[in-house]
Amino acid sequence: MTKNFSEYIFLDGMWLQEKQLLKLAMNVGCFALAEHYLCALLANAVIYGKRDVILKVNEVREFYHVPLIPLPEDEEEEDEAWHHTGLSCTADDQARFVFQKMTKEERRNVLKRSMSYLLENYHLFVYTRHWLSIFMVVRDRLVGESLKQTGFFYFAKEITPANWPERLRIGENTSKNFGREIDEDDRGEAYYDMKQNPQKELCDTFWEIVKSMILTEK
Repeated sequence: MTKNFSEYIFLDGMWLQEKQLLKLAMNVGCFALAEHYLCALLANAVIYGKRDVILKVNEVREFYHVPLIPLPEDEEEEDEAWHHTGLSCTADDQARFVFQKMTKEERRNVLKRSMSYLLENYHLFVYTRHWLSIFMVVRDRLVGESLKQTGFFYFAKEITPANWPERLRIGENTSKNFGREIDEDDRGEAYYDMKQNPQKELCDTFWEIVKSMILTEK
């Protein structure tokens, strides 16, 4: 049966209803953890124009004594505020949720096109060790811990575009050297939270390309 995406929200490998996410957010014990669920709610709300969700999110924020998201009283101002809030605060979340709704083939294609665009327009991916950036962006922004370093070789081969130079194609031992690139203090952190991300520019650039490709697909 086809899911009604306005009523169900895909998060961490599961389809959840709005009321389930709100309950999880309320029961998790602290706002730092609750925010994970609230971002999912807000991203879905922005995509489908469900303004009432922001009131429910504010109830959770109030529960944790966190400042509420301001809502203008004037309806016209509310339209403007909702538009800007959606674009500036949740574009990353929107891209993640749209990506997770895609089929395996659609995901592979959007990443292939992103890789091709990166190659053609930026001189940033110049060594095979730069596959680390691709791995971190896909893991930290799109699929989470389900993408393992040990299996990345096969995943990378699936998303390598036809125009990719032979010298830059991933080898079976490429991902085994990823740990050498990252400071010990940053291991276990998402790439955007690292104090010293050695491939920051490439990560940021690739994510902007992928995000644009995904939202264009939507």
